[in-house]
Amino acid sequence: MRIRKSKSIFYILKTFCLMILISCEEFEGPMGPAGTANMVVEITQMTSDNTDFVDDDSFGSGDGGTLFYMYETEYVTQAILDSGSVKVEVSDDNGETWFSMPYHLIEGDDSGVEWIYTNEYYYEEGYVVISWSCSFDRSRDQWMSIENLWANDYKITITGP
Repeated sequence: MRIRKSKSIFYILKTFCLMILISCEEFEGPMGPAGTANMVVEITQMTSDNTDFVDDDSFGSGDGGTLFYMYETEYVTQAILDSGSVKVEVSDDNGETWFSMPYHLIEGDDSGVEWIYTNEYYYEEGYVVISWSCSFDRSRDQWMSIENLWANDYKITITGP
């Protein structure tokens, strides 16, 4: 007789719980954290047509300098400068893999470093600047001859406050 009462109570509780669940209009969990709705992602390319050579030599000989690319964007505003962020990534395989910048290529071994290429960026209101520099002097013609190094895709992510 005890077994029957236990089963009866179980079925009554089960039916009661089911009725409560059915009577609810909708199931909602707690509200999660707010997402970022104010993010812009732009992809651009450095090419020989849109990239400038900046002579770092104070004598203007053109024997040494950096590559300089200015990407104009309306999304880098004063509000972004005050409390947003800008992140740039580089891809040398058509967007299959992205590397965060600054990006460094180093050649050398235990006896020392032979050379360093540095790919970095900065931003001000209205634009993002991407640059390539080298630890030894490279002329404009030398930079253009290694276009496969720097003529890549660049992903610019701008996140607002």
